[in-house]
Amino acid sequence: MPANRPIRRGQLISPFGVGAMVSFPRDEALMTGGLDAWTAFAKKQCPADWLVREERLEARLGVSHLRLPPDHRDSGVGVEYPNQDVPFVRFPRWHYCHFCGGMEELSLFGNRQRCKALPWPTRNCVQRRVKPWLIPVRFVTACPRGHIQDFPFMAWVHRGLPGGAGCQLRLLPGRSSAGLTGIKLSCTCGQSRSLGGIFDFNDENGGALHRIGCDCQGFRPWLGEWENPPGCGEFLQVVQRGASNVYFPHVVSSIYLPLWAEDTASGIVKALEDPRIWGPLSSGLVDGKISADRCEMVASMRSLDPTELYAAAQRKLQGILEPSALIAQTEEAFRRSEYDALKAGRGAAESDLLVESVPMNSYKAPVSTSFSHLGLVHKLRETRALAGFTRILPPDGTLNSPRLQKLSLDRRIDWLPAMIVKGEGIFVELDIGRIGAWTRGSSVIAQRIGQLNSRYNQRRVDQGQLQRLISPQFVLLHTFAHVVINQLAYECGYGSASLRERLYCDIADTANPMCGVLIYTASGDSEGSMGGLVRQGGQGLFENIVMRAIQKAGWCSSDPVCIESNGQGAENSNLAACHSCCLLPETSCEEGNRLLDRGLLVGKPGEPNIGFFSELL
Repeated sequence: MPANRPIRRGQLISPFGVGAMVSFPRDEALMTGGLDAWTAFAKKQCPADWLVREERLEARLGVSHLRLPPDHRDSGVGVEYPNQDVPFVRFPRWHYCHFCGGMEELSLFGNRQRCKALPWPTRNCVQRRVKPWLIPVRFVTACPRGHIQDFPFMAWVHRGLPGGAGCQLRLLPGRSSAGLTGIKLSCTCGQSRSLGGIFDFNDENGGALHRIGCDCQGFRPWLGEWENPPGCGEFLQVVQRGASNVYFPHVVSSIYLPLWAEDTASGIVKALEDPRIWGPLSSGLVDGKISADRCEMVASMRSLDPTELYAAAQRKLQGILEPSALIAQTEEAFRRSEYDALKAGRGAAESDLLVESVPMNSYKAPVSTSFSHLGLVHKLRETRALAGFTRILPPDGTLNSPRLQKLSLDRRIDWLPAMIVKGEGIFVELDIGRIGAWTRGSSVIAQRIGQLNSRYNQRRVDQGQLQRLISPQFVLLHTFAHVVINQLAYECGYGSASLRERLYCDIADTANPMCGVLIYTASGDSEGSMGGLVRQGGQGLFENIVMRAIQKAGWCSSDPVCIESNGQGAENSNLAACHSCCLLPETSCEEGNRLLDRGLLVGKPGEPNIGFFSELL
């Protein structure tokens, strides 16, 4: 990223990944370019310090490797790959002068421009010694397939006609109204029109833009596609440049599982985690196994035991080649190996995963009576990769969705941008047997979740997404994670935005069901490695946290409206859950603050038995 337009590496995964519009200082809006233009070696071998290896995630995404986003490096002695900036394109292209209102359509790859100071009859910049910089307009258009293009100002003011060759537009706010009807768009040919009604839209017959013959042409400016668009035909929707539905990044994450590193010396683990060593070892196999000669060479360079190095390298290779660990059809199947490792207390101090499994009899109620496993995750590493993005509607969770826009054009680019974050956490598993008795104890639970399922899936069908069955166990686990995160924010000083949830819930496999949650903090700064979160999971502390969280969930400042609600929140996909009791920052929740109901935690007036923890109140 250019030095005068700084942006953090992590932001290039979310929220400002490929295809997103970024508002920079000095009234400048740019769109992050595609991977085809990311540095001079986008199609070449990746430098070792940019390489990210996470075999499970790579196999799921179908890529050869992952890469860190580029960072700015000034030229100098010993600087490899200098000036590695992330490319941006200028979008939206339409700009206007904040003083005189003169509009100009800039080039996609051009620089900023100043007002051309046309001699407007009133309020012009002709006499100004220093002409103002042009600033981007607030409105763009997008379609559900992920395409985006400028608002058709010329066609709007001319009622669907393209306008003459000498037409110049002017955009000025009027005094008649503070809304869009007060913004006047005029042309030098004499035509004028307000912007009132530009947001009129419905899914069946389009809206204001369709009525003037403006539909989506399939523009993808982040890939440099602007001339000769492939066409699309979808209805265009007018959105504000900074609106939340302009860009939905599809970030796929994975917890690193270096199970091969258990009982392995730290020097060997460090060597095999180095891409510059593991690359040659894994690429020069002999009869499908690690080359002993190469291991001896590496061992001599690092002063390691060649026999132990060979054994550890072979274990790592065998884990990578294990089909069951790499091929996962669903998100639940992909998370199964993580769930098993967290539940079993796997990992080692020398690796990037260390889970301490704590005996449940060392805790008091409600932990000992409500949970079957508890693990203190002293170390974890999470890899987050940007797999694509959508517009207008959020991703449906599948990697082959037709709405998911790609990040590059060149098929030779077989990598995706990713970030590595390290942190700590607390893993808990709810008692499966007690949950079964709870769901069988009241028919109201099934009715309550049935209504939520019907409303939630009807919305998904309307948006062209696949239906998804939500179980009472999932809503219970999800709501529990939210109230505990809110309580941990008070207890250990972490901001709620720095804590995250990772849900493990799959009741379809009755022989080995999953019903656990990992509450963790993972970031690039020291907040992810201070040890405060793990300490709160210890004996004598976690019981109080759970108890206080449940007690707070028993009452909301919006009650009785909240507890009696039949649908609230985003798309009415919550029951008894609002900002006063359960909701979290969007970065903390995997479901976008949907599918929550504290009634399943604490019950409701007249129906206390629907609450899993109702006896604590």
